[in-house]
Amino acid sequence: MDKEYLGRYRIREQIGKGGMATIYRATDELIGRDVAVKVTDTSQGGKDVTAESVNLQFSMEMQISGQMSHHNFITVYDAGMEGAYCYLVMELLEGVSLDQIIYGSAKPMDMRQKLDVLIQVARALHFAHQRGVAHRDIKPSNIMILPNGLAKVLDLGVAQISEGSSIRLTVKPPAGVGGTPYYMSPEQINKGPIDGRSDLFSLGVVAYELLTGKRPFMADNLFALYERILRGNPTPIQDINATIPDKVAAIISLCMNKDPNLRLSSTLAFADQLDEIINESFFEGDGALISQETLTILKKYRASFAFFYDLDNSQLYRLLQVCQVKKFKAGEIVFKEGEVARDMYLVMSGQVRICRGPTPEKSLTIQVLKRGDIFGEMGIIDGGPRSATTIADMDSQMLAIHQVSILRCDANTAGKLYRNLAQILSQKLRVTSGKLVEFVAQTNI
Repeated sequence: MDKEYLGRYRIREQIGKGGMATIYRATDELIGRDVAVKVTDTSQGGKDVTAESVNLQFSMEMQISGQMSHHNFITVYDAGMEGAYCYLVMELLEGVSLDQIIYGSAKPMDMRQKLDVLIQVARALHFAHQRGVAHRDIKPSNIMILPNGLAKVLDLGVAQISEGSSIRLTVKPPAGVGGTPYYMSPEQINKGPIDGRSDLFSLGVVAYELLTGKRPFMADNLFALYERILRGNPTPIQDINATIPDKVAAIISLCMNKDPNLRLSSTLAFADQLDEIINESFFEGDGALISQETLTILKKYRASFAFFYDLDNSQLYRLLQVCQVKKFKAGEIVFKEGEVARDMYLVMSGQVRICRGPTPEKSLTIQVLKRGDIFGEMGIIDGGPRSATTIADMDSQMLAIHQVSILRCDANTAGKLYRNLAQILSQKLRVTSGKLVEFVAQTNI
């Protein structure tokens, strides 16, 4: 590109290229932030790629992203048009796309890591579907994996907004089918009604390709490809990769059913079932099995363990069957800031400190937690990256509670746990608000 600036963004270097767009590293000179700028030169795009159509697509993506904040979706900051150049400004991600992992130009993943990525993408899509947004272009190149394992879904440019959606647009969505042929659902090809089950089909195709290295539907031309998707059956996934667990193969096959009504009920069901599979041996791993002694301790000190205060003995016992006791030596790190996880901890004995900083040695202690306190609870809520590091101050014993632990409880027990968790989070929020008011008063802001 022959321009040094687009709007207030100073173009630095090219970092990627797609079919119609080129992505550059740039600097937002107003606030000094490095960003990624996706640029389409409409003078080179042909009669179907006009400045107006591309700018419309970019503006729609910016508005949807701005109203649908989620840690597994890329953040879009701005969009604009300057002459023949249309541009979209996004957060700058340091990572690799899923297609780079599939086809060997990036570090490979093991089975658990691959399933974890699929779970993250499925939960992000569920978040969108709840808000009446269907992505319509789920494919490996639209999924980025950051160094900490966090998955980011890109490109809402062809998303479809359903009636009754909470998303409000000031632009009219462009007409068209949207999507990439290899990953389209049958209903997309047939131009039928689209909802979250269409994205589920596309995610099934991505899962198949991620676990086998091959696309499930291939053909020599577009017509034949559509025919394969509409009426053909892919090679059974375990015929290509025999190491894929039976349950995983069955779930992916369900997702790619031609009839949307015969697929799983939602991308959340897809995520929950995969989470169950990869965590089936959760309490058989690093921690100790729940002992009668542990159960006795928890019953004895239930009053100080607010998270369990209203569980009866049978409910407490059922929960503990799917939890894990972990022991940490003084100075040992429980988890690090930035790690992606879906579990939380209750301090049974000992003491831990929550801290933030570049390294544990150069960190600032935020809070000290003792018996009965819980931490890491946002892992249960949203499965996002950890916001702080936790270190054992002395020999300590923790009860680890995974999202799957709660999923395996009966509805009544799970309801009590989520309610108690909400109360604890509310109390923490009030304390944080009080500290903020105190800080503002002291600093005269």
